[in-house]
Amino acid sequence: MTEIHVKYAPWPSAEASTPTVTPAAPRNVLQESYDRLGEADQLRQQGKFDRAQKICESLIRQHRDYMGAHHTLGLIHVGKGNYERAFDHLSRAAMLNPRSWKTLTALANVYLHFGATDMATQALEQARAIRPRDSSILVTLAEVYREEREYELAKEAYREAVALEDTLEPALKGLGQVCMHLGQNAEAVEVYEGLIKRGIASVLSLLALSYVPSALVNVDLLAELDKLSASEIEDPELAEAATIVRVMAFDKAGRHAEAWQLLASVNRKIFHTIASQKGFRDTSERQRNTLTWLQENPIKAVGDIRDSRQPISLFILGPSRAGKTTMEQLVATLDGVKCGYENPCLEKAIRRTFQSASLPPSNEIEFAPIQLHPHCRDNYLEALAQRTGSARVFTNTTPGRIFDAHVIASVFPNVRFICLKRNLEDNILRVYQTLYARGHAYSYDVKATRDFIVWYHQMIDVLAKKLPDIVRVIDYEDMVANPAAAVRVAANLCGLSKADGPLPKVGDDRECAEPYRDFIRAELSR
Repeated sequence: MTEIHVKYAPWPSAEASTPTVTPAAPRNVLQESYDRLGEADQLRQQGKFDRAQKICESLIRQHRDYMGAHHTLGLIHVGKGNYERAFDHLSRAAMLNPRSWKTLTALANVYLHFGATDMATQALEQARAIRPRDSSILVTLAEVYREEREYELAKEAYREAVALEDTLEPALKGLGQVCMHLGQNAEAVEVYEGLIKRGIASVLSLLALSYVPSALVNVDLLAELDKLSASEIEDPELAEAATIVRVMAFDKAGRHAEAWQLLASVNRKIFHTIASQKGFRDTSERQRNTLTWLQENPIKAVGDIRDSRQPISLFILGPSRAGKTTMEQLVATLDGVKCGYENPCLEKAIRRTFQSASLPPSNEIEFAPIQLHPHCRDNYLEALAQRTGSARVFTNTTPGRIFDAHVIASVFPNVRFICLKRNLEDNILRVYQTLYARGHAYSYDVKATRDFIVWYHQMIDVLAKKLPDIVRVIDYEDMVANPAAAVRVAANLCGLSKADGPLPKVGDDRECAEPYRDFIRAELSR
């Protein structure tokens, strides 16, 4: 999240001020308040949040509508991770001064934390109207686009911010991240290695580089990791990331036994923390219940709307690291396709339906009462039209949609599915090597990963059997061996013409588990 710095101008000197009849004493009170607010902001930027908070709260008791104090106190609560209180003070500051682009930008960051991307966008549009060319506004806007999976727009906003301030670290790191999401690995490497050359390497930058094909990387990841100070990796999550960097460096150097030993050690610690959590048990139960229901009940797709303006929703499903992104890049070569990546379009439409019906929030269509299905459909088609423009096909690679794919097919028109499968051991390894930002609790245990992938394959098989007209199954290995054939499958499924241009280069990660098969099998046999 972008940090917004408030810069305080010096208090106007007597010589520079127009003489007034204002008494000296009130002016001294204003001067003192201004100086104390500047002190509070300096303390905030030094991370001394409690002391800064006391000053701001004292100022607000003294001057209830002190906009600057509310603004700074909002930033203090952001720094402390208390976003609800941050919202209270930043929204109050925006009410007191609707023309403060700094407050609007900070408020947008808070909206973004709560997932209120529409509100964040509105606040940023107001801020840009006031301050059209400001790097902090552009970075926050890029983060909104990234949250919405509008990666091309995010990349453009980050680039514009870097053009204004070429050393702006949040913009450079964000640019690297969206390039990775877009599959533009060479460009991402250039950005991250540029940060390293400037002496501002981070564990997360090294982690991103560790997942890129080694032929593209020009720095020694282990050497760069060792240059980081202890304070830069003292946070437990950053320490885990540093371990994964080391694991992947060992893997690429052919030091497979060392890589596995280190990987297993860190993953056991992570899994031990989450395996006992209720959410993990609930997900396992949901998997069993969903598969059983799907096996025992008929499914009927709602079909297509006879309206050429309504796009096809193409869901590209598969377990993590099964090749969904590669398949999406291939599909994108067809005329009329807009990539949606793991876009939240459907989730937002469902949540809006629940909210309109005065129900508790949910992102899952399977939990919606049947009488709400038409409202879900209308909300989704409206959101889809806003995202697709003139495109005929809009892709979605959110893997969790496998849970409610059967409901999606029975509620929403113009739906298609391409499901990816991959060699089990290769898939297990790549999932087990990945440090996820959120979710994927199963991924830190080999048996749990195996069970999840097997379940996912079973779900794919049942969907393909019960919805043969709108579901296609593609093996990762076949896609790599013959990408043109995979594109033809997608073109025929969606009724699109194949473009004449060359296909993007497809990475070949087949047989990646070969050096680890004995380790994987030993873990599974325990």
